Amino acid sequence: MEKEIVLYQEKLNRYYDGEGRLIQYPSKKPMRILALVKIAGKMEKGRKYTEKEVNGIISGSIAFSDIELVRREMFQYKITGRLRDGSEYWLEPDWDERYGEYIQR
Repeated sequence: MEKEIVLYQEKLNRYYDGEGRLIQYPSKKPMRILALVKIAGKMEKGRKYTEKEVNGIISGSIAFSDIELVRREMFQYKITGRLRDGSEYWLEPDWDERYGEYIQR
C-alpha cells in the first residue's frame, strides 16, 4: 500500500496551486484522505477549536469554496471529532495512527 500512497501523493500534488492550496477536491478516496491529512496537520492535537477556527484552517488550505464538505469529511473519516451542536471541534486522539501511512514524514 505504501507504494500506492506515494503514487497518489504524486498525483495529488497536481491539485495544489502555487500557494499550496487545494484547488479541486479529489474524487478518489486515497487522494481525499491525503488532502484531509495535510489539512489536519495544521491543527494541534489536544486543542479544542470553534467551528469558525476550523473553517479558517480549511479556507486557508483550499482554493475552492466548499469548506463545509471538507469539514464534514474530516469528521466522517474520524480525523476530527465534534460536539453534536458543532460548537467544538478537535483532532481525534488516534487520527495520526489510523492514517499513519498517509502522513508524509
